[in-house]
Amino acid sequence: MTQDDAGERACVEVTIPDRFTILADVAQIVSHSHDLDETLANVVDLVVKRLDADVCSIYLTDPNLKSLTLCASKGLFEQAIGRVRIGFDEGLVGAAAKSQQPIATAHAQTHPQYRYFPETGEEQFQSLMAVPLVVRDSTIGVLVVQTRDPREYEAGDVELLRTCAQLIAPVVMNARLLSLVAAGEEVQREVIAKLAMTGVQVVPQEPAVAARALSIEQRGIAASRGIAIGPVYILEDPLDLDHLAYTPSSSSAQELHDLMLAVSQARDELHEVREEVAQRFSPEFAAVFNTHIQILEDKGFVRRLEVAVDRTRDALQALRDVLNTYRQTFEQIEDTYFRERGMDIEDVGRRVMAKLLGVRHQYTPFREGSIVIASSIFPHHFVSLETEKLAGLVSEHGGSTSHGAIFARSLEIPAVFGAAGILQLARPGEMAIIDGTSGRVFLSPDESLLAEYRAAQKQYRLMIEHLDEQRDQPAETLDQHRIALTANVGLMHDLRLVDQHGAEGVGLFRTELLAIAHRGFPEEEEQERMYEKVVELMAPRLVTIRTLDLGGDKLLPNYGVTDEENPQLGWRSIRLSLSHEDQFRTQLRAILRASAHGPVRILLPMVSSVGELHQAKGIIRETMSELEWEEIPFDAKIPIGIMIEVPAAALIADKLAEECDFFSIGTNDLTQYTLAVDRGNEHVAHLYDPFHPAVLTLIDRTVRAAKAAGIPVSVCGEMAGSPLTAPLLIGLGITELSTAPGAVPAMKEVVRRISLSDVKRDAQRALGEATGDAVRAIAVARLRKAGLLDHPDLGAWVASVIWNDGESD
Repeated sequence: MTQDDAGERACVEVTIPDRFTILADVAQIVSHSHDLDETLANVVDLVVKRLDADVCSIYLTDPNLKSLTLCASKGLFEQAIGRVRIGFDEGLVGAAAKSQQPIATAHAQTHPQYRYFPETGEEQFQSLMAVPLVVRDSTIGVLVVQTRDPREYEAGDVELLRTCAQLIAPVVMNARLLSLVAAGEEVQREVIAKLAMTGVQVVPQEPAVAARALSIEQRGIAASRGIAIGPVYILEDPLDLDHLAYTPSSSSAQELHDLMLAVSQARDELHEVREEVAQRFSPEFAAVFNTHIQILEDKGFVRRLEVAVDRTRDALQALRDVLNTYRQTFEQIEDTYFRERGMDIEDVGRRVMAKLLGVRHQYTPFREGSIVIASSIFPHHFVSLETEKLAGLVSEHGGSTSHGAIFARSLEIPAVFGAAGILQLARPGEMAIIDGTSGRVFLSPDESLLAEYRAAQKQYRLMIEHLDEQRDQPAETLDQHRIALTANVGLMHDLRLVDQHGAEGVGLFRTELLAIAHRGFPEEEEQERMYEKVVELMAPRLVTIRTLDLGGDKLLPNYGVTDEENPQLGWRSIRLSLSHEDQFRTQLRAILRASAHGPVRILLPMVSSVGELHQAKGIIRETMSELEWEEIPFDAKIPIGIMIEVPAAALIADKLAEECDFFSIGTNDLTQYTLAVDRGNEHVAHLYDPFHPAVLTLIDRTVRAAKAAGIPVSVCGEMAGSPLTAPLLIGLGITELSTAPGAVPAMKEVVRRISLSDVKRDAQRALGEATGDAVRAIAVARLRKAGLLDHPDLGAWVASVIWNDGESD
């Protein structure tokens, strides 16, 4: 057999696993690695098996950031580990580190950049492929595979090793950071100082619930329709370890036993959460928990806790001391990625302490069918909560158009917001009822009330099932005008609801939850994979991807957008993206790459001037040029649109329409900014009025400008999902309504009961009215004439919408 034959045979025999299989393998590495050496050993063992290679080695960057040391290998001589050092200007490994690009050759020893290290025994290996491990644009090491026979590495081989490197790099970095704490102050100072040279800035059983004599009713704002019945779970603020009352056990042995049990329980819980999140969202989301598990598996972390408990005889103080040791190391590094590792340590500490308190005191757990009651609900809660266990949500603060309410509707979780005083009344573990349609909450309901709501809950589910049976019917008015009904989604989990309810595509894909889940901006590859999956699952249906809409109540830690006096008027949305151009370009590259897999549109949020639009389009054009130069496929004619959500944009809509391909009206923010009403503030919720003639006038102006320019215009705000406002929008000329997936069947029934000619007349009358009450009366009259109040499935809901809307006056 010739060498070429052998190389061809080797290529044929390689089994290339899919990405999810590799992710599962990385999860196993995290679960079975207790320190840096063990992590590296597990990594090389994994890669050798996955790539059918004879050798896998990992070289890690030295503190001088100019050389690499062989730190792990399966296949090379063991005595070479820790001894072989390669400069960034030496050999193929050094070249891969320096260029941050893969290098692959079938005949490594004849390559002009090859350098031979006799102590490794590598003379017996012919082919070599080296891929850099990169974190935050810094090379932290190189992953190398070698084979005895020459192997011509194909693009798929290189891409597989790159995927391995991308997934493994954070795991290796986390292990190295944990080991850094044990390295001593001198080494820490050296490493941190060297990091600064690269541009990373450095700065000097459950308790019984006492029965209530009577059911207690509390009213709030109907935020997400549906009925939930279940035990109460109080969502507390995160534990403050610095101000926590704690009494240690009288026995230091018992104190250590309880703390180690808490560590074990926290670790087991994280394994469960990771698996659940992978199923709910995606393996990429679940990967964020790898760091937390890695910390609890780290021998150094556990040993420090044992020593600290022995010294202090107090588990809380021991936990504080150990966390401070890690915090002081990580906080010397100003770079976001490294500081986030410090936050991971804090999260782990709080989780362990919560488990310790659970060991000492029996607390009501968060279990299947729980009703969560909290002070406020924000988008990040939908990432951290196990939503499949969540029956309903109650919040003391917030309104029906707050982001928390929007996400609850998107996930079809019954919710009541603005229920003032509910936290003082509610008791953990007691039974509760949420009526998300009327905005009522019942605590400790009696048997008759429970029976009534269980029957209503069953009827509601039957109604949803009946509406879904009509999913294939067209959304067409009585006079044969089609209206596109698309879905607003933000998670992979939402996509099943798009199909279930018959949406015609994705009118708004919110990308910020991926960033919130990661507490930072995901890498390009991870974003691209998520967008690509969404596009492929929806194809040939259109997907509109909105660039990051952060700020306001959607914040990232360590990103500089905190403590603004007026966050809704501050540094958010497109303003934030344009001031963080590198992250903006990364996201645009990911969206553009995904556009090669199906129809995609780019949607820019909160544009308020032509200048902002020009700046964003300039960056998009430059990003396209980069991809063209790199020969990466994308849709060169991808439509670029903007959200009309500030009055300034609506007032110059004619000018903006000349510069973009479509409009999407965000009626939530447009109403908020037009009326100067914080839509998340329950104290002024009664002033938030989408029927206000000023709001309708701005929508009308936007639609007219879009029609004159020949571009499409849709609505993706909450008005698109209301039976009261949707007909008015259609009358104003809107031809696409994008709403929560669960609202699509109801909106389809509304559309099929009205005629375009009638709602056009309604809209013109509404534009001439002086008050929101007068406009609302027109909308209610249309629903009555359409027979929707008598609809067998929608009648009760439509009546409740009218009643609740009137109550907000």
